[in-house]
Amino acid sequence: MNLGMLAKFLFLMDQTKSNNKNSKVVQKFKSKEEYFIENGGILLEKQIALSQGKDIGVGQLKILSKSEIEKATNNYDPGLIVGSFRGATIYKGIFDDKVVAIKTSSKPDPNPELVNLFLTDVSIGMVICHSNMVKIYGCCLETCVPMMVSEFYPNKDLHRYLHGDMAHENLLNWRGRFRVAIDVAYALSCMHNALSKPVVHRDVMSFGILLDSSYHAKLANIGHSVVITPGKKEQRWPVHGTPGYIDPEYIETQEVTEKCDVYSFGVLMLELITSRDPVEMAQCGNDLVDEFVLNVSKHGFKAMIDTILIEEVNIDEIQRFMQLALKCVVKKGVERPTMISVVEELWLIQDQGNHRTESKA
Repeated sequence: MNLGMLAKFLFLMDQTKSNNKNSKVVQKFKSKEEYFIENGGILLEKQIALSQGKDIGVGQLKILSKSEIEKATNNYDPGLIVGSFRGATIYKGIFDDKVVAIKTSSKPDPNPELVNLFLTDVSIGMVICHSNMVKIYGCCLETCVPMMVSEFYPNKDLHRYLHGDMAHENLLNWRGRFRVAIDVAYALSCMHNALSKPVVHRDVMSFGILLDSSYHAKLANIGHSVVITPGKKEQRWPVHGTPGYIDPEYIETQEVTEKCDVYSFGVLMLELITSRDPVEMAQCGNDLVDEFVLNVSKHGFKAMIDTILIEEVNIDEIQRFMQLALKCVVKKGVERPTMISVVEELWLIQDQGNHRTESKA
């Protein structure tokens, strides 16, 4: 079943809503058909809003039944759980002879916020298709909180390679970290420019960046994204994001622009060259950006760079990377570069590094 068929359910969904308003008894349990109608209508509305009414990406998404999800997860076998994150449990499963990740709600209770997160994630994955964004295969709408099926990434997230159980392996050298930065920059630039209106991610952080078998980065965790209208004032949303990465100007004004993502990306760049965890620092009342700027002014930038990187990279190259990161995290959003400009500068830094390597060969 594709999303075109979901439109047939909109009338039924409106009837269901009307009946619920007139009823004094709130129905606690719904059938899978009712969940399908309700979730399908919301998903269709999101898809139409994102694509500006155009038929974009519809044929790429499969609508799966609850029984198909149960079969793929062996009835939610705990042995197939590969992770959990913010109210979601992630299973490893098989669909169409492909290994996939199946994201389900950790609790069976209705959760409007989680429903919105899941369906926003799916709808953006339908409309914006980019090689550095997590590929969405399909979703199931027959449960109170929809389930999402996406590409499976065995290396999991970037955080574990910088701060977690894989950090001691030093598998991400300078070239690997630079590749992560440029991959994420590509994805964000696409989100900001692929459609007639920018889509702002609002939650860029190392936990939400997955690595494929070649350690290329895939931007994930898109559920908090919002569509904005450039030039329109007072586009305010409640502050969402991860402490340590959130744009301080956004916290102060609640106004969302593309520059919110630019700031978070700048924090990620500093995280890549320092190997310091912005979340852990925030929990202790510190801020990576402030600490980086303070230490660089007192002791020079080498004092904050991961010693492993200092040993293997040209100082001029990492200094240009650092300077770009600092441009991204300036306090005023209007003074930050666009993600297109960030990508262009990363290209120049990459070319510089490639030429230096070729001259040594």
